[in-house]
Amino acid sequence: MHRIFESLMTPPPEFPAELAAELLDRHYGMEGELSPVDSERDQNFRVRCADGAYHILKFANIAEPAAVTDFQNQALLHIARVRPDFPVPRVVPTGTGEFLVEVADGQGTMHSMRLLTWLDGIPLQLAEGADRIAGQTGTCLAELGLVLRDFEHPASDYPLLWDIRNAGHLADLLVHVNDAGLRSLCAERLQHFDDVVRPRLETLRMQVVHNDLNPSNMLVAADNMNRLSGVIDFGDMVYSELVNDVAVAAAYFCRLEDDPYREVVEFLSTYSATTPLTPDEIDILPDMILTRHLTTVMITHWRAALYPHNRDYILRNEGRARNMLGKVAGLPVQETRARFHDVCTSTADALT
Repeated sequence: MHRIFESLMTPPPEFPAELAAELLDRHYGMEGELSPVDSERDQNFRVRCADGAYHILKFANIAEPAAVTDFQNQALLHIARVRPDFPVPRVVPTGTGEFLVEVADGQGTMHSMRLLTWLDGIPLQLAEGADRIAGQTGTCLAELGLVLRDFEHPASDYPLLWDIRNAGHLADLLVHVNDAGLRSLCAERLQHFDDVVRPRLETLRMQVVHNDLNPSNMLVAADNMNRLSGVIDFGDMVYSELVNDVAVAAAYFCRLEDDPYREVVEFLSTYSATTPLTPDEIDILPDMILTRHLTTVMITHWRAALYPHNRDYILRNEGRARNMLGKVAGLPVQETRARFHDVCTSTADALT
């Protein structure tokens, strides 16, 4: 298999909590109560300090090069310098001023370790009754994109399977989709991506993007679940087409109802008010939204088979993505493009 699969085939680190606590004290001079936090590739601990403050201690997957982890750190440091009020985690230095340190697990295998601040808030997926978030998300993602527009790092273009531009590699995973109808739909859409979508990507804007603004990574305020309060998890950040970032977030505002794009339109309206999309980006957006659903279905089927003990976490978004894939694949794409053009163009016209 292509090396793009490596980081998703390698199990997360397994640092015992006692060793993690010892390393936390040794490198950060910090003590606290550690509790595990679910993660796709890394191992994370929530740290509750004696003074009531919280942090998150992260051990990187051995398949992730230290340069990629540094890329994520440097992006957060860049955001802190350019937009110190932007609600994302902050990187905490060690006692010697380092933001990344190599440490050994119980078997002597070396992993990158870092410490981030913990953002208060409730993940959107757990916030019952939250609505009116789509418009706020559009503004938030566009502003984050502006902050990252000039950010560069030598490891930013590393191969990432969750990057929509790499969807062609998903063909290797078709064997793991057991449902014949679903497998046929996935194969058809992958062929469409290779034949029609991929060639059109070459002319589109590219920059470093968050690439994973899903309901698990959007926080809302505990005292007002209709207020977006933070963005977390920069683990899928990558240098890619700007419209891919839009498509990822938009995919999670699709709904299984008569008008599946109702909230997507609201999201696009506010995004375009800050960062207008080009006509070519708007044209390709329906295909990219569909491809995000496709990517979620295929990667999660594959990884759930690889890691049955982590199956529930891996499949947390699969059912919805599978249903949405079938829903949006049946919509007239020309009508969707026209609708997206209308909302994005109307927003742009209102600003001039």
